[in-house]
Amino acid sequence: MSRILIMVIAGICFTISTASAEQGEQPNINYLARMADGKLHRAATISGNIYGVLKRCPALKPSESGKAMMAVSILLYDGLNKHLAPDPAKFQRAIRVFEGSYRKAVLSKVNCQAEKAKDPDSYR
Repeated sequence: MSRILIMVIAGICFTISTASAEQGEQPNINYLARMADGKLHRAATISGNIYGVLKRCPALKPSESGKAMMAVSILLYDGLNKHLAPDPAKFQRAIRVFEGSYRKAVLSKVNCQAEKAKDPDSYR
């Protein structure tokens, strides 16, 4: 079940990253603002994990879905920094979730192959 949820979120985020390259950030930031808090926090957690693992394991490269998930944090930060977020408090909470997840992933003692095996869709 969690694997299905991750794939759905990755698909959504891939759509967001593709659309952001074509139409600008505002529609994507608005989409994140409309997401339920739990779903947004899950996407921020996945994004933080990917960034943290890539920092710790430079040999791993993100897949397309991994890159899409990484876009979530960029949109969160841009939404706040450029004053585009319709609900800044929601974005701040999601950024705290992202940063906690990133910190945990960087400090993890799990080896890189185990990280790749744990989430094979995010890395190649």
